Amino acid sequence: MEILDQIMGYLNMALEFFMPGLLVHAGDGAVVDWMQLGIQLGVIALVLALLMREFGAILIFTVVGVIIHVIVDVVMPMVRGGGADGFDAAAFGQQFLQQDYLLYLGALAVGYFLAIIVLSILKGIFFRGE
Repeated sequence: MEILDQIMGYLNMALEFFMPGLLVHAGDGAVVDWMQLGIQLGVIALVLALLMREFGAILIFTVVGVIIHVIVDVVMPMVRGGGADGFDAAAFGQQFLQQDYLLYLGALAVGYFLAIIVLSILKGIFFRGE
């Protein structure tokens, strides 16, 4: 059990490192909306894992997953609001200069990396006939 405690310690340290970005961009500032983040990350990672043919492409698919996630984050409020607000390119570009947004992107990258690895392994187990 010492190994599990050590692994949980590392995971908690990583979560605390990324938490400021997650609180601001995946929550309301006080609490992270894990359900919405998990569903969005899971669906995108599942599609990418099914599309990935070689395990060597994991970094490319991780970057693609983060890009798709950011696009969905920008487009979803416009879809829910009927497109009345539009797209503010200056505000979108300004986000990439903020530390909390970069922490959010880092958390997404780690999440997609791990999720695509796990889902690719499961795909290899269930779909051996490819």
